[in-house]
Amino acid sequence: MFSLPLSLSRQDSKPFKQQIADQIASLIRAGRLQEGDRLPAINRMSSLLQVSKNTVLGAYELLIDSNLIESRPSRGYFVTLERTLLVNPKNPDFVLDRPAVYSGAANSALSSGVCGQTPAIPPRYDFKVGRPSLHAFPQRQFITLSNQLLRHVSCAMAEYAPPAGLWGLRVQIADYLSASKALKVEPEQVLITAGSQEALSLIASHFLDRDGAAVFESPCYTGFRNLVRRHGAVAVPIPVDAEGLRTALLPEGPARLAYVTPSHQYPLGYTMSMARRRQLLEWAGRSGALVIEDDYDGDFCYDSVLPLPLAAMSPAQVIYLGTFSKTLGPGLRLGYMVCPPALVDDFVERKALLNNGSPWLTQAVLARYFDECCFARHLQYLRRRYQEQRDELLRGIEAVWGGEGTVSGQNSGMHLAFELPADSPDANLISTAALGYGVRLYPLSHAASSEVDDANPRHLLFGYAALEVDEIVRAMSRVNAACRQMERARHEPVEAGALPLPCGSA
Repeated sequence: MFSLPLSLSRQDSKPFKQQIADQIASLIRAGRLQEGDRLPAINRMSSLLQVSKNTVLGAYELLIDSNLIESRPSRGYFVTLERTLLVNPKNPDFVLDRPAVYSGAANSALSSGVCGQTPAIPPRYDFKVGRPSLHAFPQRQFITLSNQLLRHVSCAMAEYAPPAGLWGLRVQIADYLSASKALKVEPEQVLITAGSQEALSLIASHFLDRDGAAVFESPCYTGFRNLVRRHGAVAVPIPVDAEGLRTALLPEGPARLAYVTPSHQYPLGYTMSMARRRQLLEWAGRSGALVIEDDYDGDFCYDSVLPLPLAAMSPAQVIYLGTFSKTLGPGLRLGYMVCPPALVDDFVERKALLNNGSPWLTQAVLARYFDECCFARHLQYLRRRYQEQRDELLRGIEAVWGGEGTVSGQNSGMHLAFELPADSPDANLISTAALGYGVRLYPLSHAASSEVDDANPRHLLFGYAALEVDEIVRAMSRVNAACRQMERARHEPVEAGALPLPCGSA
């Protein structure tokens, strides 16, 4: 049985039963008590408020007379009200004498950019960027390893995990990066985080303020762009082309951070050339900037070998970010950052102040998963699977647009970008038409942050990892139908009084 936040005042001219009834009525109208909620029994309420049972009974009778509660024999008193009596819970029937100290917080709240707005009716096929396959999570192995750990070392659940992460997992990640990325790092440099976004937040809190400049790609990941806004730092967007960040446009003068996604530029998918990588690091040396290398989906490479990571070229200048959100699933909320040795202690302290470390069980299971060589086999499986899905998507794009337009980012990662042909309707129109056929496509503005106001958006993003091959075939067939309908509508004159062509589900 719960208690209610009620208080009685002997200075109030109203009798106690009226005070009780008024306060309960306010809770109901404000939405804090819902229809069907049970009120405390008369005996309990009498004891809590130090009043007689008759006083409580009188209050309940007043509420019954107001049709706010009802008495159910042998069960008690329950809230029962007409919907018209409810007020908006966001505007309850009380006011503050002055604005709360947090009153402006809602207006300045910024998102991480991961979760886009969901359509009212979920689409049949969704090319959501960054979403892995349902098969990416090895459920059976994780259940087995979790059970083993809970049986034999469950005492660890009564302890806080180290803020930097479990030592065994940090060792495994350091070994993995050495073997797969040519990154020679010590386990002490590896800090376990709740995905890449927490790592970016830790870095921003250390380096960004209103006097510091932050360089980033344009377009780029919204989660970083919003951190720059949140900290009031000076934003320095730099355009990208087929070789990645256009380093010739980097500003001269001091800067705090430079955020890049060199392996698979988000969102356009370009790979930064080796020459541009050297130029970026030379600029960072002159400007004093720390480079953030976000390798968010660099575990998937299909047709070529990725260049050496920036962190391998200049370990003291670069923080390397990795995540298991793409290889295993974002529900794990596990990622990592590889820090230059001089920064390790500060970031461990910041992590401890933030949340005292990541969950023990998830880290322990993942460390065991690495130790039994399961992760390497899992990656091999996903690479083959995603390459098949990518190939089918490329065939679908070819069928819809007949080889016109430009594809980028198809050599690695989990999504690709498609620049529409010059004579095509813009990306917003096509995505709207496709949604009418049950397929969700993503114009650039729906999945990334850009400093350019593109009045005629030309790029569509296709995240293919979460769709099976046969689903991609059906989805692209629907996209083709939507585009053909748009083409007919453009060329066929509409008679007076005629309705426009529908975009119904195929």
